[in-house]
Amino acid sequence: MQNPYSRRISSEEARDGFIFILKNRLSFFPPIGRTFSLGLDGRRKKVKVESRACTCRGEDKPHKHFFIRGGGLKTGSAVMIKKTENAGRYLLK
Repeated sequence: MQNPYSRRISSEEARDGFIFILKNRLSFFPPIGRTFSLGLDGRRKKVKVESRACTCRGEDKPHKHFFIRGGGLKTGSAVMIKKTENAGRYLLK
């Protein structure tokens, strides 16, 4: 089983209600756009990895940012997403 996905929530993520997914960790998640179950505190919600075009590094360096929508996270919070034994189910801690 792959290592969990973890990161600290940035002020942008907290403000706009999402969790960035690093490009080199996309393979940990289902394909972009495919819905999966994410559990937190005994509740589950359907989410998906989404992408958006970006030029934050300059107009000559277009790229994509990948993310999962989800509010209620605070700047600096440590999050960890783990796969469960059940296919298509993940836990957020």
